[in-house]
Amino acid sequence: MKHYIKGGNETKKGNKKQLPKPIKIVVNKVLPVILLLVAGFYFIPYASMNFQNNDVDHINKNNEAVMFYSSTCSHCQKVYPKIFWHNVLNFKNADKQIQTINVQNPNNKHYITEFAVQETPTFMKPNNPDMRVVSTDVQVINDFSER
Repeated sequence: MKHYIKGGNETKKGNKKQLPKPIKIVVNKVLPVILLLVAGFYFIPYASMNFQNNDVDHINKNNEAVMFYSSTCSHCQKVYPKIFWHNVLNFKNADKQIQTINVQNPNNKHYITEFAVQETPTFMKPNNPDMRVVSTDVQVINDFSER
């Protein structure tokens, strides 16, 4: 005759260490969303810079400035995310936008000779091609754009 001991294979809920419910919600639901947003904030500009189809057929005269860049240029990689988020924050104001043109794109190569672009990133006023600046300093770019 077999004799069974009660509760021998069962685990008691009180013995298991569990996080309090509010902390469990934060760790399981809120933290992954925050991490995804932070990762997106960091990687979206680089994806835009490298993978967008930037075939530009004309310079938009309504924009605040034009940025000529090369996606493999380390200086451009430094400044492009700032320009990307500037454009996102000002998406409804065309006069505040900075048009970006990837001069590596074969369809955009004519801008190199047309506007004598010698270095990247080069910022130019769309209505006055002689006004230009080559810089990665955000303050210099802001001062140039606001002139």
